[in-house]
Amino acid sequence: MIEQHMNEDELLCKINELFQYRLFPQLFNESNAGEDANMKFLNRLIDLQKNIYYLDAHLEANWQTDETVLAWHWDNIIRSLCELAISVENTSAYLNHIRKYEKHELELRLGKSPLRFDMEYFYFYKSCDVKLLRRLIYEKIQLSPGCGQLSDWRYYDLVTEVNDDIEDIFEDLDFINGNSFLISLLYKGKSVTQRIFSDFLNEIAFKAKNKYSASSGRYKELIFESTNQRIAETQQLLFDRLDVIRDEQLKESMLFNHQTIPQK
Repeated sequence: MIEQHMNEDELLCKINELFQYRLFPQLFNESNAGEDANMKFLNRLIDLQKNIYYLDAHLEANWQTDETVLAWHWDNIIRSLCELAISVENTSAYLNHIRKYEKHELELRLGKSPLRFDMEYFYFYKSCDVKLLRRLIYEKIQLSPGCGQLSDWRYYDLVTEVNDDIEDIFEDLDFINGNSFLISLLYKGKSVTQRIFSDFLNEIAFKAKNKYSASSGRYKELIFESTNQRIAETQQLLFDRLDVIRDEQLKESMLFNHQTIPQK
């Protein structure tokens, strides 16, 4: 039931890049569990992320989704979570944000685009997998308050998720994906999209500064500086992508050819 366009080796590389980009190795360095225990934990996190990506792959490859296939992927996600010592009865609380984002993806088929949401709300849920993995890291490694709170990562996760959408625009032309950057280009055009995304990145920078002022612990500098670095990189990436993407490519995209998606 795994989609044909998924390649195992490429997927593992993607997961490794995701973990590096979201600064998970720094958190693993805080563990006192030993190399074998850390490797076992890491492999289980990778397995969970793989199953989340497999779910996403079915959503992005099929305008008409299959409930049986979706249920199979969810069973695998729940199994992976249980292998991380989360009880079955508690899995819903850990997965509710992923359920919410799946709902956003499925609603594309009903003519409801991400453009109807406040951008911070939308990207908060789109970063659901990263927040889940980081929560598990904090809980299982039992990170001290010196490593900050999960909420301290909010704006880092927002900007890196925006970066992913902008980075992946050419890849996402061939799929059904709630890529807000792509959808904005389809229905609002380049100039409006540039303003919307640039303004949002500036908003993230402002809120990240306020969060930094209210934070404490050894990680506050790392999180704040990394967030600002990602914002600068994403502003440049935004400019670069808008410079090279062509209207003809947008009109050939799978999303454009599903004209049930309105501008709202």
